[in-house]
Amino acid sequence: MDEREFLSRADLRADALQIWLDTGWILPTFREGVCHYFEIDLARAQLIHDLQRDVGINDDGIAVVLDLIDQVGGLRQVLREVLRALQAQPDAIRRQIADGMRGEEPIMKAH
Repeated sequence: MDEREFLSRADLRADALQIWLDTGWILPTFREGVCHYFEIDLARAQLIHDLQRDVGINDDGIAVVLDLIDQVGGLRQVLREVLRALQAQPDAIRRQIADGMRGEEPIMKAH
């Protein structure tokens, strides 16, 4: 969606959006020099509104919350990649890894 639609759907003023863009709270996609916003940007804007209005968190606190959310998202992506790599391994290797996570002795020793 374009900026005009985003502002309307996010119930946001242009000056507030500019601040959010400057602080990195909202990170639109740029294609051919034009900002494009997606549903995830709307969800983030709603979260920011909720944190400000309903919870009363100040700007510094919002930056911390958003950073933590971004870190969790990054960790989830890494865990998905590790799971895909683990699923690609033979059963014996997967069992050995699972046993190691439980603190058990490995079924077979690495050479």
